[in-house]
Amino acid sequence: MMTGELYFKMARERRVHLDRIFHLQKRVEELERRLNCYPVDMVSAIPPIPIEMQIRLWMEEYGMPWEIFFCFDHKQWVDELDNSFPYFTENTCPVCRKNGI
Repeated sequence: MMTGELYFKMARERRVHLDRIFHLQKRVEELERRLNCYPVDMVSAIPPIPIEMQIRLWMEEYGMPWEIFFCFDHKQWVDELDNSFPYFTENTCPVCRKNGI
């Protein structure tokens, strides 16, 4: 490959990457603007631990926020739902059940 061809190939790749970075920066700005629209403390709006796949599925299925499926006492996810969920809920985490709470 000739030096000129290599230069143009690298220049083209650089333009592609710069364009991608530009679009990603715009997307980040857009998402930050959307986050700023919510009148809540954003620290509390983000789960303190990663959301497990089962929790994501329940959130999608029932259309409920992550707080419903989180045990704030033990800082872990609920692993099973009540029989009457979503009409009534006393969801407990494994530690709650073990301690008889």
